[in-house]
Amino acid sequence: MIFAQKLKNNNITTMCIGVSVNKEKIGNLMVYILKHQGIVFHTQLIKLLYLIDETAIKDDGIPVTWLDYKAWQFGPVAPETYYIKYKESVFDSFISLYKNDIGENKLLLFPKVDFDDSEFSDYEIDIIDSVLKEYQSKSPSQLVDITHEPGSLWDLTRIQYGIDFTKRKTTDISLDFTKLIENDKLKLMKYREAEENMYFCKELQKHS
Repeated sequence: MIFAQKLKNNNITTMCIGVSVNKEKIGNLMVYILKHQGIVFHTQLIKLLYLIDETAIKDDGIPVTWLDYKAWQFGPVAPETYYIKYKESVFDSFISLYKNDIGENKLLLFPKVDFDDSEFSDYEIDIIDSVLKEYQSKSPSQLVDITHEPGSLWDLTRIQYGIDFTKRKTTDISLDFTKLIENDKLKLMKYREAEENMYFCKELQKHS
């Protein structure tokens, strides 16, 4: 935790730690979701990624992706996943886009590559599969509602910081996953140790 905090304090972590260290893993997770779910809209992918990380945190204390989810009007959003809708996103090599002019949801996503499971543990695949099974029938708007529920981490963050979404649609305020496990010392310890390792890996990348 000391190493991670030092990097934060020195403003070294301008890029999301998940994308810095886990880009290939996140890209492959997106591919897995798209292949597993069939038709997937952009909003669905954003929400499913969040729900996978939230579920993993609650279950074991460690997220799958380490994406940094911000409090936006329509729920938790990792900006890098939102910007998939624009050309030259960091995940361009994993996903192709198709603009749909029919209905409420305009952007369909398709995998460009085959899924590579080399960075996933069996436990992570089980967590991912459980989330996809639970939410496979949910529409994009239903998934938004789920992440907006009273008492959700997004809702608690909105209240804590007094965010007024009638005045703005996005914020730079991160959702703090440790609030989900603050009463479980073992899970919190596992989170801090894993976080420390992520920042250590990021630092190593600078010298490789």
